[in-house]
Amino acid sequence: MRRRIQQLEFEFRPHRQRSRKKRNEPLHVTVHLADGLPSLCRGGALQFVLAALSASSDRHGMRIIHYSIQRDHLHLLVEAEDRECVARGMNALLSPLARALNKLWGRRGKVFPERYRDEVLSTPTQARNALRYVLQNGKKHGVVLPSSIDLCSSAPVFDGWKTGPSIASIPSERAVAVVAPASTWLLTAGWRRHGLLDIRELPQTKRADRPRANLAQSRS
Repeated sequence: MRRRIQQLEFEFRPHRQRSRKKRNEPLHVTVHLADGLPSLCRGGALQFVLAALSASSDRHGMRIIHYSIQRDHLHLLVEAEDRECVARGMNALLSPLARALNKLWGRRGKVFPERYRDEVLSTPTQARNALRYVLQNGKKHGVVLPSSIDLCSSAPVFDGWKTGPSIASIPSERAVAVVAPASTWLLTAGWRRHGLLDIRELPQTKRADRPRANLAQSRS
């Protein structure tokens, strides 16, 4: 009964006012898996996520530029004309992925029950911090060694490392989702004003009061 009350409280929680997004501003999107489900980084689940990311890398006006797959959540850096494009693109990504994962795990119910979060990136500093946060997220969670790159992310194809990872740290048959090339100034040249990323550079902890973040509705 208590769980049902908590669910109702979440369902009727009013939406936060959406922050404005300009056409040339990328977004950092975060999606969380439902509690108690298997890891997204293992076996068939990882392959389904990679396939879904590849299929949705450039759809409905939303382009996935970088990603990080963690055990119970996804981080995406996306470009889009507006938030309507983001909503359509995220639905095209998450709806078929949820169905595929439910079939794999032999279950029914929501896979991504919460609204996805997005944060507007409007400055070179924010863009660089977001790149570091997404590509190095495995190190934040302690599942990737400081001198390695996260193979469950787009880090292997990122061209902004100060010193590239050693060949030995990258499997010859690595599985990487297809991502779209960046087109906004912030994700191409702007962030580089503050220097290339160091392979040992750790992501900063995101603050709860960071400006221009909001919740957006997703369907799963």
